[in-house]
Amino acid sequence: MKVYLINPRFESTIWSFEGLQPFTGTKFLTTPLGLVTVAALTPKHWDVEIADENVEEINFDTDADLIGIGPFNVQYQRALQIAAEFRKRGKPVVIGGPYCSLFSEAFIGHCDHRLSGEAEQIWPEFLSDFEKGTAREFYSALDKKVSLETSPVPRYDLIRGEFYNIHVLQTSRGCPFSCEFCDIIVMDGRVPRIKTVEQVLEEVDGCVKQGAHYILFGDANFIGNIPFARKLLTALAEYSRKNNYPVEFCCELTINVAHQPDLLQLMQDANFYSVFIGIESPRRESLIETKKNQNTRRSIADDIAKIHSHHISVMAGMIVGFDSDDRLIFKEQYDFLFELGIPFTTCGTLMALPNTPLLKRLQAEGRMLNLDWASMNGHGAADCNFVPKQMTLEELRKGYNWLIRVLYRYDSFGHRLDTLLSRFQNKVKEHKRAGLDFKFSAMLVKIFAYYLLTRDHERRQFFIKAISKASKGPSSMGKWLEFFRWIAAYRSFRKYVSETHGVPETADPNSPPFTEIVPDAVSEYEPEPETVSIGT
Repeated sequence: MKVYLINPRFESTIWSFEGLQPFTGTKFLTTPLGLVTVAALTPKHWDVEIADENVEEINFDTDADLIGIGPFNVQYQRALQIAAEFRKRGKPVVIGGPYCSLFSEAFIGHCDHRLSGEAEQIWPEFLSDFEKGTAREFYSALDKKVSLETSPVPRYDLIRGEFYNIHVLQTSRGCPFSCEFCDIIVMDGRVPRIKTVEQVLEEVDGCVKQGAHYILFGDANFIGNIPFARKLLTALAEYSRKNNYPVEFCCELTINVAHQPDLLQLMQDANFYSVFIGIESPRRESLIETKKNQNTRRSIADDIAKIHSHHISVMAGMIVGFDSDDRLIFKEQYDFLFELGIPFTTCGTLMALPNTPLLKRLQAEGRMLNLDWASMNGHGAADCNFVPKQMTLEELRKGYNWLIRVLYRYDSFGHRLDTLLSRFQNKVKEHKRAGLDFKFSAMLVKIFAYYLLTRDHERRQFFIKAISKASKGPSSMGKWLEFFRWIAAYRSFRKYVSETHGVPETADPNSPPFTEIVPDAVSEYEPEPETVSIGT
């Protein structure tokens, strides 16, 4: 029998990095970890084919016996279209993946089978039933957490790695923290479950042998289990040394990594070049409100500077729209990021996702709006599906529109990049970097051509000023590689913001939309009872 696994097309967000592709020659940022993992869990007597619509066309005339789709919430509408087309052709469709696990009700009537929970638990059982003709419409294993030591090496041999910038792997699932808005703790739990160090090294080596230069560990929190992270980083550092640093790593983790000096050193030794941290807000009240207590223990600015000093860039998740946020939060966010020296942020408005503690609280308060989660983009968008507390919904959108534009002005981005690179003091070991090859050299030529061979005077001057500032102070290969990575990525951020929110320079950092608090702000939107939509 044959199964055709499909990753639906993603809609454009600031996280897509679409404007980067002309420089890199790739087609999409990250590999579809979910599908290659499901492929590895498929019994050997099944043929498996993968179609990632982000890099190739879907073959609607496939001879497969079963169609499998695993969408995130932002892929929901496209997933329904794909399912409908295959069902029209008489093909049975099974839907699983993150959004179906979080909110399986949204797929009722749109497919033949729904899977909610971890694939290691459900997929083999479902395929066995399917072969017998006894497959149920719904399978759920959300109450069962599998041991990741049983998870197989992902089938990256089934996709074309050269289409992607970054290969994605996973070392753990779950996070010990309890952020109110987070869906990870709903799906994966608060006790991190881990693979063995040997498993991870085997997966890393498999990606390297298939040509990967960059690997992202897609854990919700890479240091959720600190003793394990310490062992794994030690092994990754040794792997990198033995193999002449064939790959660079990045991951998502919490800011308390800055409180573990040995972890930062190990990350540098292993060749980590970037981390994503959910910083969320400069306001302590907002962090406490959303139970992001790990961000309140020390100075965030000092923590970020410490991470930067290990030649590791920080990407920041930032949010506006907490109950503790009033109309002055937008300028505060801008000033905060300006100080931190964080070039890239996925800044967005707060959104209540299905089954999260935030949603349950807002429902109890009668503040949910009749909006569809699946139509919301989150990162880089002004989407909000509830009534804000200290401003109107329109004020939230207006303030966010100013914030996202002002963050990606030439001068604002240039300042944050310069602050980051000024902290690369060359006090740490320099390694051979995976990105320094012919492909990277070709990218450099394209970058210089884009910024210098142009009639856009502002773009040219931005580049000249940025490279001039980067030339000052201690120099290192890591510093210059990071400079050109962010200069290349900036084309993507600016393109998205300009097309979605307006030209960045039309927003003035010194003229925020609001300069005073309006007491007892009342929203013009009145919530209705039972207003949460499932998007059907």
